[in-house]
Amino acid sequence: MTPPVSPFATRPGCHGTVVALSDKRWYLRHWHSHDTLEINLILRGSGHVLLDHRRYPLLPGHLIWLWPGQRHIPAEWSADMALWIVEWQPQAIRRFRQARAGDVPAPADPTRPFCRRLAPAAVHRLDGLLCALAVQSRPDAFNRGLDFALFALWDEFRTAEPVAECDVFHPKLTAALALLADPECNLSQAALARRVHLSPYYLSDLFRRQTGLSVPAYRNRLRLQAFFRRLHEHPEIRLLQHALDAGFGSYAQFHRIFAAALGRSPRAWLRDSRPGTHPVPRPARKPKAVRTPQGNRTAGRGDPDLTSRRS
Repeated sequence: MTPPVSPFATRPGCHGTVVALSDKRWYLRHWHSHDTLEINLILRGSGHVLLDHRRYPLLPGHLIWLWPGQRHIPAEWSADMALWIVEWQPQAIRRFRQARAGDVPAPADPTRPFCRRLAPAAVHRLDGLLCALAVQSRPDAFNRGLDFALFALWDEFRTAEPVAECDVFHPKLTAALALLADPECNLSQAALARRVHLSPYYLSDLFRRQTGLSVPAYRNRLRLQAFFRRLHEHPEIRLLQHALDAGFGSYAQFHRIFAAALGRSPRAWLRDSRPGTHPVPRPARKPKAVRTPQGNRTAGRGDPDLTSRRS
């Protein structure tokens, strides 16, 4: 069994990656941090990114910055999600900090939120810039474009409207997340609530309000993370054994949760994830309008009316 090939692999000689992502099989990732700087520019769809102590809402036109060392994980991304994910390696970050020392946060995990809503014209400009950059085949041209994109994205971000819904997590929720992160944690929801000195009802409500997930859904996400980690380490072992070792009670339960999260069965996901099957970024084009969760019509990538409605 061949493990999936990531579209985020850095090409030889390149100082980062530029990925136009609309394939749901790559949305589900474990809690992670890295030494690269990452941005997410949302073109279509909705969802969240969870950090250790806050949540970033993702809607069309939102631009978020994830700094080196900052743990994060996608949550509840819609099936129609389309976004740019760009990463820069440390040498580019050092040049960036030197040039913009007055307004770039320190290397430590930043304490203020970095999620803003761009104007439609800014989204259109950046989408075109990243489309042109993604198809550069020569590393020297790609790296120069990557440096330019970093400054352009930051300058657009600084003049954009802050997103208010980025509150810091309640300390009780942070404590509950720490308990759930322990692989040996087998606490029921009632027992988990007692450990953090909350009622089960209040913990459930707090969990959903601040993370966008229910406690059972979050547990299932952790189980899926364990499954993917085991699959990566031992691709020769059968899916059923990986599912049971990850904490699922049966293959049927695993199959249902996997399909709900990734939009396809485990075997279809493995088949589609073979080398050479992930999509290559293409120049921007104007798709049909889609419905947001609030029922408003929102244009897709390349449309100047992309963020004309507030979140």
